[in-house]
Amino acid sequence: MPYELLTEDKVVPYLASLPELGRIFGSFDDIEVREIGDGNLNFVYFVTDRKDRARSAVVKQAVPYVRVVGESWPLTVERTRLEVMALRQERAICPQFVPEIYHWGEEMCVVVMQNLYQHKVVRGEIIKGVKFPRLVDHLTSFLARTLFHTSDFYLDQAEKKRQVGAYLNPELCKITEDLVFTDPFEENKTNSPNPRLGAEELERFRADPALKIAAAEMKHKFMTEAEALIHGDFHLGSYMANQEETYIIDPEFAYFGPMAFDVGKTIGNFLLAYLSQAYHRRQAGEDPRAFRGWLLQCAEDVWTGFAAKFEALWAEHMERFDRVYWSFPGGAEAAARWRAGFLDRVFHDALGFAGCVMVRRTLGLAKVADIAAIADLEARAALDRQALAIGRELLVQRDRLESIEDAVVLVLALAPNA
Repeated sequence: MPYELLTEDKVVPYLASLPELGRIFGSFDDIEVREIGDGNLNFVYFVTDRKDRARSAVVKQAVPYVRVVGESWPLTVERTRLEVMALRQERAICPQFVPEIYHWGEEMCVVVMQNLYQHKVVRGEIIKGVKFPRLVDHLTSFLARTLFHTSDFYLDQAEKKRQVGAYLNPELCKITEDLVFTDPFEENKTNSPNPRLGAEELERFRADPALKIAAAEMKHKFMTEAEALIHGDFHLGSYMANQEETYIIDPEFAYFGPMAFDVGKTIGNFLLAYLSQAYHRRQAGEDPRAFRGWLLQCAEDVWTGFAAKFEALWAEHMERFDRVYWSFPGGAEAAARWRAGFLDRVFHDALGFAGCVMVRRTLGLAKVADIAAIADLEARAALDRQALAIGRELLVQRDRLESIEDAVVLVLALAPNA
């Protein structure tokens, strides 16, 4: 079937033509199709049997351009093939955290998958003040397992190199390289800062040599360190959860990159949520301190949980490490020291990536609704300035912060929980 854009009226006939979807829906006589319409790149439809909500699916189609911008920014639809490949590999490693794929139509660039109708997108729920008590535990389990099992600490060296080649994703990597590490740190037409941030203060921010060097260093790491299969867009909008379960979606930016990138993006997004709740909870007539404290604890627990689980996996599979690196008397002690040093490096890099995320989501294209959806531009500007200040310090001071507790102290100094 040649490529054709699936509009709402074409979704059901398309699904009805797929024999494997019969086991999901049974009949297509009374089906509701709803386009959720909040993606930056793709069209996504919720498809549900009106008489039985359990009979449902999500239909996602890539278009040959960046949807949030329009046809003026062409983009290959190859990204959907890579997303499906990543989803299948992640589900093989962490089946409890990844939705099931029902169908992949390469010609139409359509993937049909499990509809998580009992789960909500985490970002929107957090904006409303909803806590997810198991969220960070699930996220860190996913991060530790997927990053470890696609690294040289687990994979055979030949298989690892084969996978690196299979996941080459130059177009979407270019988007990250530009929008996260380059454009926000210069005057660029893609940027869309809050108009209440003055031109002079933005010029001073971007002219900071230490900041520009730090951003360039993080960009170089992103471009050159093929450590493990990373999700590439790991943030609060890519998690769907309820009080008991968490699912990770949308890995179309997946490629082999630095482990710290996904970890840092997670920390940065929790910090942006922390900042925003000073506004949202007060608007709801609540004292914001408890909820903000939970979000800050989430940011801290992302690192501690990931590091503990990753190190445990490494120790559990030590025989693989021995084959690649060394096996001799005293090797276990040396390996333990090497593990600590390796994770220390990942920690500092994660802080740097978190800082880049906070700057990007404040000044660049495709912001987070936590702050960007605040209609009061003056109130939003105060949060934007805090995000830029924290982002700057996490970048510039990343190697001088010795622990995640030190990073939290820095955040509280610049944005007190009051």
